Amino acid sequence: AKYPVTNAQYAVFIEAGGYSTQRWWTAQGWQTCQKRNWTQPRYWTDAKWKGPEQPVGGVSGYEAVAFCRWLSERTGEKIMLPTEAQWQYAAQGDDGRAYPWGNAWDAGRCNNNVDGKGIGRTTPVRQYEGKGDSPFGVVDMAGNVWEWCSTSYNTGRDDLDGTDLRVLRGGSWDLTLTGIFRCTFRYRFTPTHGNTYGGFRLALTP
Repeated sequence: AKYPVTNAQYAVFIEAGGYSTQRWWTAQGWQTCQKRNWTQPRYWTDAKWKGPEQPVGGVSGYEAVAFCRWLSERTGEKIMLPTEAQWQYAAQGDDGRAYPWGNAWDAGRCNNNVDGKGIGRTTPVRQYEGKGDSPFGVVDMAGNVWEWCSTSYNTGRDDLDGTDLRVLRGGSWDLTLTGIFRCTFRYRFTPTHGNTYGGFRLALTP
């Protein structure tokens, strides 16, 4: 997808019964959702993170997968989180560049906190369009929110229902080290985890 999933888009999933419809969740995801009484993302009611065009944050890997399954059913398309390899190719293209926009770091091309000059929150997904785009015109692949991938961090398998650490890519609004925003940098969390710096984008399978 050109942009990360926004709050406005995620709200449609919630309104469609996303947290009460078991078939859209993996077995482990549904078990976690029920055990923790999830009814919305972790910071859903906090105005700081709630702008309609801000990327949805506070979502766990399980919630992101449930959204993909719901949207697949609604559209008839095969929609899922990108694999780690798909994400990196979309960010980097064929030339091995360091950042989505090229090889030189430029803090003005993404939402970050390098040198402590960040704005302290997520930004609308189109704010850096035309500045930090990848070779394919994909926006916000560095900074703003970390993005969940379907790939297990340790095994490299795409096991959506497991409890293994999952790969996240791209860095986020609060980070201060330029190396984290590189196209090749790998991060990980358990799929139960949701925080203000965690979001996702979609991939379409032909």
